[in-house]
Amino acid sequence: MSALPDEELPGRLSAAEQALAVNEHRWFARAGLLAALVTGLTLLLPWTYSRRLGLSVWQLGLETQPQLALTWLVGLATTVALLFLKPGHKAQAAAGITAIVSLLFLAGAYQAGQLEALGDTWRGPGPAIALATTTCWLLTTAGHLLTHRSTHHPHPDTIDQTINQLRRR
Repeated sequence: MSALPDEELPGRLSAAEQALAVNEHRWFARAGLLAALVTGLTLLLPWTYSRRLGLSVWQLGLETQPQLALTWLVGLATTVALLFLKPGHKAQAAAGITAIVSLLFLAGAYQAGQLEALGDTWRGPGPAIALATTTCWLLTTAGHLLTHRSTHHPHPDTIDQTINQLRRR
């Protein structure tokens, strides 16, 4: 047994829990940032193909959907803010805003993929890839929201086991 007083154990336990929460928060923030960056890259893919004056023209997502580019920038800003915020109410609010923005981007990408019969315009691969990457972005944000929302209370037996393990160190 070590000479660890019982008064010090709760402080060490809360510090360990806080470190675990911060590491989990940062992991989800990094995963969300990676998904947001990949989603932004889909705006550089061709979204429509058309023939004009005998020439084949590929239009990028930035050209055909500038409102989606602005939506993506707002989502990227809130995702980056998650990296700098500590777990808490502000981080939850930023994750909620990011989820709403990613839903808006998902709806916009779906709508952009549904072309009307204009005659000489065909859909490119951009909207389909944007749907897949935006779904990943939304899932990482939803995971971030759900992990920090659950506040579980440990069973007294697990608390006793943890205290005994800390005393053995």
